[in-house]
Amino acid sequence: MQFFAWLLFFFLFYQFPDQILSDSGCFDAQQEAIEHHLATKTPYRVVANKNDEKIEYFGCTPIRFWGIFRHGTRNPSKKQIHRMRTTLTEYRDVILEKGDFCDADKERFRAWDVEVQANEDKFLVPEGELELTELAERIQRRFPDLLFDQYDNQTYKFKYTATQRAKKSAESFATGLFGRHNIRQVWYPPAEHKDPILRFYKGCPRWKMEVDKNPDSMEQVRLFMASSHFTDVLDGVRHRTGIMDLSSDDLHLMYTTCAFETAWDRYQISPWCSIFTRESIKVMEFLEDLEYYWIDGFGYELTYRQACPAARNMFEHLNPASLHPNITLYFTHSGTLLKYLAFLNLYRGQEPLVHTSFGTNHPWRPSLIDAFGSNIYFVTFSCSDGPKVLAMHQERVVTIPGCPAALCDFAEFQQIFQE
Repeated sequence: MQFFAWLLFFFLFYQFPDQILSDSGCFDAQQEAIEHHLATKTPYRVVANKNDEKIEYFGCTPIRFWGIFRHGTRNPSKKQIHRMRTTLTEYRDVILEKGDFCDADKERFRAWDVEVQANEDKFLVPEGELELTELAERIQRRFPDLLFDQYDNQTYKFKYTATQRAKKSAESFATGLFGRHNIRQVWYPPAEHKDPILRFYKGCPRWKMEVDKNPDSMEQVRLFMASSHFTDVLDGVRHRTGIMDLSSDDLHLMYTTCAFETAWDRYQISPWCSIFTRESIKVMEFLEDLEYYWIDGFGYELTYRQACPAARNMFEHLNPASLHPNITLYFTHSGTLLKYLAFLNLYRGQEPLVHTSFGTNHPWRPSLIDAFGSNIYFVTFSCSDGPKVLAMHQERVVTIPGCPAALCDFAEFQQIFQE
């Protein structure tokens, strides 16, 4: 009888490991909803819209497309890789000796190693390639009469920034549109390090000085880190790990490592995620919400007003009378996408985002609006009552503030941003 009891246990363990581990007090990534709160390191699979039915409007035909795409999931920076190899390896050993974790969680720490090489810093990873390929396939299915599966440089315009991750993202997207055997014919213009459209903020030293490098921009982050919300999380992790001198920077490194390793592999659990709970991960996420709001969002008007060149480019390409290729695809970065969302006045919220906003239902959440592979694109329709524009963010229809409906009259849409 005892033999059959053990047999049943092993069967259940291999069939339902998450449930077994959860019941025994071990970390359960799904139960703690970790991958939904990883800010700009959130994998695109969390926010992707799998409904790819053809989008149609009566009396309208899609004729032009313009889109900004953030690169897919990537490796950490060289500095982060170094700190993972040094600081986290040291902390891993402390956790194995003193940490308050179940045996299964400790086994994950024991097996953990930094596999990414320093010379592959910020490179696109296979999951990132898949994100962009699948994204292209879904968009093509929504607009099959516009995004044809045959490449023509009179129809398609691709451009990416001078980075490996943006280049590989563009190539992965092209794979989704045209198939793996047809992407060699796709032409890309030379990439620019300070692209005036794809990285407009690189050409604005005033923003660099007044916002990006201004200590005041991080004031709300500092205030939240001094709050009991954050200090309670820090103290809790110190006691749980046995690392009593753990700094806030090191805690953030653990959060970032959890995020990267979760984004890389949808089937493996990062041991560094087991440090967090459903509630503490939200505290770490909110720090990111604040930082990106004040550095890349609505915190300073200059931040999003500098997106005007990109908007001008958008209107030139979306104009029904444009001589540009019908489909424009730009592959860029988080900083561009967030500033452009703010320029469009999306996800502003009724009040500025400040340190006391924690726990409120604020719309500026990079986990949702700026995950790896995030996108904002526009489609011009030729309609019986005149040209119209449809905006889609994260593959979902959005209404641009100032437009009376999602399908907005082109002239009206242009008028909103006339200045």
